[in-house]
Amino acid sequence: MRRYRVLIIGFGNVGQAFFRLLSMKKDAFNADVQVSEIIDRRRGHIINPGPNVVDEARSGRLLGRRIDIDEVPQLIEESDADIVCEFTDLNIRDRGEPAFTYLSTAIRSGKHVITTNKGPIAFHYDELMELSRRYNRLVRFKGTVMAGTPSFNVLELLPGASVNYFMGILNGTTNFILTRMYEGMSFNEALRIAQERGYAEADPSLDIDGWDAALKAIIISRVLGWRHSLEGMEVRGIRDIDIRAFGDKIVKLIAFANKDVAYVKPMALDRGDVLAHVNENLNALRIGTDTLGDIMVIGPGAGPMETAQAVLTDLAYIINRGY
Repeated sequence: MRRYRVLIIGFGNVGQAFFRLLSMKKDAFNADVQVSEIIDRRRGHIINPGPNVVDEARSGRLLGRRIDIDEVPQLIEESDADIVCEFTDLNIRDRGEPAFTYLSTAIRSGKHVITTNKGPIAFHYDELMELSRRYNRLVRFKGTVMAGTPSFNVLELLPGASVNYFMGILNGTTNFILTRMYEGMSFNEALRIAQERGYAEADPSLDIDGWDAALKAIIISRVLGWRHSLEGMEVRGIRDIDIRAFGDKIVKLIAFANKDVAYVKPMALDRGDVLAHVNENLNALRIGTDTLGDIMVIGPGAGPMETAQAVLTDLAYIINRGY
């Protein structure tokens, strides 16, 4: 049985959920998959982590050799891992760094990469795909859009189908807030509850101002071969929104793109539109194709275990290709 060694970079909620899920689902692979290393700025460089490492990590204490953030690329190069799973925080200001450096370093040193970080994929898609071709290593990033719920990867099941457009609800935080507002809550009250439940960060700007959904729309667009960028998009969120201004229609924060235009903004939907009834923190994606017409996927779009499922999906893809 083929053995795969996995290096995890970033051992927060998603990294810990992936470690647990991999431990529970080892029988899902026709391979022996082991996490051989963990690199985390708070918990250190952990070699051959034991089965209780998640419980130990939640204490917040140092579990391995203390590292400096500048050491990480060298540690990636020196690792004997076959696959690097990158789960660090999104950084829009620095255009996906340092995650892009981590991923590109891993590919150059002969490792496949899986990331749940939208930044390096949205800002450096072309560079990563070129490195993938040059070094014959795979770059997988399902977890960047709709977590484990199928999204752009459904197109792998539709050979020959062309996509005319896509539109959807790609941010669960804003969808939760809008759902609560239709139940009579104020924006601020709904946001507070979203933060209490862990749907929204302490600084919710990326969500409520539309940037998170915009990055996801860019990622889907790049997969489709459309060259949209954040700089060329109209991006409007739901901050200070007045749902009464939309009359009898239901407003949702919608991401839309075809080959010519891409945007994220609040849109009024007819009550007969399925998207109008996607509530709470669910995500939904409608894809318009030339062979099947419109297809739609609805499901959870965030959460540690839901995102870990996406990583498992990408891991299975790499293993099943026999690399």
